Amino acid sequence: MKKIFTILSVAAVSLVSAQNLVVNGGFESGLAPWTAGTGTGYTAPTISTTDAHTGSNSATYSPSATTGFFQNVPVTEGKTYVISFWYKTSSASAARLWSIYKNASGAPVYTTPDNTTDPFRTNNKYLPAAAVWTQYTAEMPAGTAVTNLDVAIRAYGGTTSSFDDVMAYEKGTMAVVDFSKDKYSLVKNTVVGESIAFAKTADIQIINAAGQVVKAAKVIEGSTLNVASLAKGVYIVTGSVNGEKVAQKVIKN
Repeated sequence: MKKIFTILSVAAVSLVSAQNLVVNGGFESGLAPWTAGTGTGYTAPTISTTDAHTGSNSATYSPSATTGFFQNVPVTEGKTYVISFWYKTSSASAARLWSIYKNASGAPVYTTPDNTTDPFRTNNKYLPAAAVWTQYTAEMPAGTAVTNLDVAIRAYGGTTSSFDDVMAYEKGTMAVVDFSKDKYSLVKNTVVGESIAFAKTADIQIINAAGQVVKAAKVIEGSTLNVASLAKGVYIVTGSVNGEKVAQKVIKN
């Protein structure tokens, strides 16, 4: 049994690491390793504890001038990567995705002719206005000599914007889905007490913040799984839904 658990733990670490390249994408441990963007006068966002898409925290801006924040992650040339996040904005000119591939020397490597055709720079457009939490997803291949990616978001003066659950991953290694759509929903309640309710039949694993499998089970659609013994904190529930690998974050209170 110990050997099986060890194998599952290693597999879980590999799964979590391979799927989301971003560290602390839900801002549950504060801001680090996110940092202010490199533009003149750019400042880091503040952490809100009162309005999050999932969990307890989100990153928020109410800037007086253009600003932004980013996190650099490793990537491999020739692979296609996806950036996905949830956001809220006060207007249709409040924020945009403004990410860039780079080479080993830190120089930008552009995949498209200009920013109007660059999905990682929102095709030189703003994010649509969103009064409620809305998911935005973009994908683009990494060009020749690319070794890393700045996952970066900009915010603009005189507006407010919030961001949560930021992910960057190699296309095909993780399903990033709108969990409000029943087709892909695995977990019904993402903030849990003594039990997790499941929307689909699946073989699931519950993984803690250290990448350890703390519970594995076969669950049936409409059933609940007792998790009263788990410590309070953030967990990832993984499973396969409609042929797609799904990793859904839950908060144990």
